[in-house]
Amino acid sequence: MTPVLQALVLAEKVYEDRSGKKIIAGTFNRVVLRADKPREQVLPDGTKQTLLKGGMHAGSPSAYISLTDVARETRLSLQFVNLTKNVVLFGTELHVTCEDRLATVEIIVPLPPLNVPEEGSYAFEVVCEGEILGSHRIIVSHEGSDKE
Repeated sequence: MTPVLQALVLAEKVYEDRSGKKIIAGTFNRVVLRADKPREQVLPDGTKQTLLKGGMHAGSPSAYISLTDVARETRLSLQFVNLTKNVVLFGTELHVTCEDRLATVEIIVPLPPLNVPEEGSYAFEVVCEGEILGSHRIIVSHEGSDKE
């Protein structure tokens, strides 16, 4: 029996407070590629410094996963897929243990930076025994593009 995926959320930050509540901040489903080139600045001592525009990097997001109907020992994978080319870009294995099938299991998965080189449709997919339980689609476009 496969678990039931209740939620899959991608966010800039997901963390747990002291009471055990999960805080999800900065959810997103779009990544914008910018053609900004670094600028150089000459410092008073004559050395050059490269300036990068702040806030333009997707950084290392996190995934929040909520499941129920989880068997005692369940193996899942979370994979990032280029849907345009049908290629898995990266993935991670998740081992979930739960004694009560009626319980809700919440998982926070730190992810590597989303270095997507080109426009297209991407998705994070939760997979169990070869079956996709659910996915979260990400659209990658160039700045000013109206593609969906």
